[in-house]
Order: sequence, then C-alpha cells, then structure tokens
Amino acid sequence: MLKFRIAFYNVENLFSRPRLFSPGDDAGAAAALKAASQLQRMLDARTYKTDDIVRIYNEARLGDYLVVQCDRVNAADARSQRFFFHEREGDESSPVVSLNAAIRGRSDWIGGIRMKGETLSGAQVQAIAKVIRRVDADVIGLCEIENRHVLERFNLQYLGGKYPYAVLLEGNDERGIDVGLLSKQPVGTLRTNVFTADPAERKRRDGGSARLFNRDCLEVAVELPGGRGDVTVGVTHFKSKGGGEIETDGKRLRQASEVARIVSQRHSRDGRPHRIAILGDLNERPDRDGANGAMLEGHKTSIDPLLVHAGLSDVIGQTLGPDKAYTHIEQRRGEIARSQIDYILLSPDLRAAAANCGIDRSGQAFWSPKAPPRALAASDHACLFVDLDLERLV
Repeated sequence: MLKFRIAFYNVENLFSRPRLFSPGDDAGAAAALKAASQLQRMLDARTYKTDDIVRIYNEARLGDYLVVQCDRVNAADARSQRFFFHEREGDESSPVVSLNAAIRGRSDWIGGIRMKGETLSGAQVQAIAKVIRRVDADVIGLCEIENRHVLERFNLQYLGGKYPYAVLLEGNDERGIDVGLLSKQPVGTLRTNVFTADPAERKRRDGGSARLFNRDCLEVAVELPGGRGDVTVGVTHFKSKGGGEIETDGKRLRQASEVARIVSQRHSRDGRPHRIAILGDLNERPDRDGANGAMLEGHKTSIDPLLVHAGLSDVIGQTLGPDKAYTHIEQRRGEIARSQIDYILLSPDLRAAAANCGIDRSGQAFWSPKAPPRALAASDHACLFVDLDLERLV
C-alpha cells in the first residue's frame, strides 16, 4: 500500500511572543518590560529628557528586546533620516551614545516602539509539536495560527523542518487566528476566499462589504507521490458559537453553503466531488437537531450543506461512530463536554481510497485519567487523520 496521510488540527493559538513578554525564558525580560513601559511614557512627552531616555535604554539593555523605529524625522534638514538613536560601534556594554539631534520631542518624529526577538516557546507549543510528530501526516491542515512566519519557525524549531512547504494567507479574523497547511509534498495552485462577501450582513465600518469567512477557506493543490497527480485540500474555520448557538447558525449555514458551492463548481467531475478534502473546525455537531428553523432553513444543523448535500463523507464520524468521534473537549461549570466539531470531509474517490482513520488525543486535556493537565495540554481539540491508499485512487 502506498499510504498518504491527511490530517487536521486546531492548535488553539499558535502565536509567537516577543522576548519582552517571555520572563520564564529570559531572565532579563521582566526588568526590560518595566523599563520599556517607562521608555514609552518618555517617548510620548512633548519635550524629551534626553539623558534619561538614553540611561533607561542602556541599563535595561532594551536594544535586545525592541527597536525604536523612526519612519521620519520632521526637521527640514533631516527628512531622509531613519534613525532615532546614534549608536557607538564596537561597545556592546553601552551601544547608545545619543538621540538624533533633530529629535527633541514627540512632534519631531514619526514612528514608535517595535518588539523584536520573537520566540516560540512554552509547554503548549512543545505539546503541539509532539502531537504533530506522532501523527506524522504527509499534509496537515491547521487553524489558529498567527502568520506564516510563525508556522515556518515552528516547523524548523520544533518539527525539524520535516515539512518543506508551509502555506498560510492572512485571513479576516482581527485577532490573527488564521488557517494554514504544512506539507511534505510540493504544493501548486493556491486560492483564497477571504474576499467573498456576505450579503446578509451590514457593510464594514470602513465601507467595504462584510466578509463571509471569519478566517478563510484556503484551497491548496498538493502533489501526490509517484506521479499520481494532485489532491486539493481545503482548510477552513467556521464561525464560533460565541454569542449563542442559534444567533450564529445563519453565518455557519452560509459558510457551509459557499464551501459546498466551491466543491461543486471547482472540484467536481461528472457531477461528483473529485479529489477534494475539506478540513476544518466547523464549530457544529453532526447530530444536532436544531430548533432555530428560520435560520437553519429546514436543516437539522448549520453544516448540513456539507454533511448531507455536498456529496462529501465525514470519514471520522462514519468510521468511529458518535461515541468515539468527538474532537473537542471543554470543562463547563465542573462538567466535561465532548463534541465533534472538527472534520475531514472526503470526495467519493478519496473516501473509496481511505484505508484507515483515527484521532490522536495525546495532547488533549480531560479525555481520560491519562490526559495532560489543561495548562500543559497542546489544545482543547484533538488531531484527526485519514490514510489514503493511493493504489486504490482512481
């Protein structure tokens, strides 16, 4: 059997942290954070006390943690300048000599403090990496990632660079939780759906159209080994139930309908979905018989357009059954709540080639007495995977 493993994992906020915010990893960070706060107040002053600014910057070694980024000096004879400090070369113990002579107060320059020295560290990041190494997928869709830089750093720092291809396009979430993908195989065509409008919602405050996808539905063509063509992997993250299940049903229903349309119009052959896998946190259970009839338009769940009508198969749910297919666990008022809200949905040809599937809960809290404590858990989601036998793929 020529196995090709597809996986999906909501990693619950894989964010980088500036060194300044990492006191557990850097002994000088706590003092530098306090000094940075003082520096910010000094930089906001109408008239600068130059000696105090230089002293604070040097004593806390703030140059290791931040940059005072000067985009423009407003003095008539200094418009080409792009520096806030003059630095002494060859003296690491006291690198700053003086401020730019043209800068005497906040109105004299445009710019601000920029953090540097970002790190990926902590027990949660290590636990996420451990799960991904265990699953060892050929391609894994991910959600709740900050940006592609973080994804690439994570791959190099914690996964040993085993995934040469990291794909992430910035989505619509203002908090910066994006969807992405890591692949051992080359990737080809990419398509984003971040610009798809949602006609059911008001225009944005900037006058633009409301966006349908809170994050994205990212379509990535991944090359299969052995000259077997490619498969399209769609990674998405639907509207959460924050604000109420019934109140958010309409948004998820429209998102599910749009993904079903994408599958039908772009990834079908002879009227059936073809070589397409939709991976995502859809924030909805497959077995919910919802009330909210007006919002659900006669459907039992907000994702019925995908689960019932699109011709895709919920391979995890169908194989493991409702008692074992749960992917998300949370503690509510002392009670443990389990539900399937994460999915790998396969087109008929991929479903026919599916030889095995499973859920890795090793990094998830609360699932058994062996589960890690919440503070050390990788995520409140489990990692899903499906093995395709490419010799059975038409």
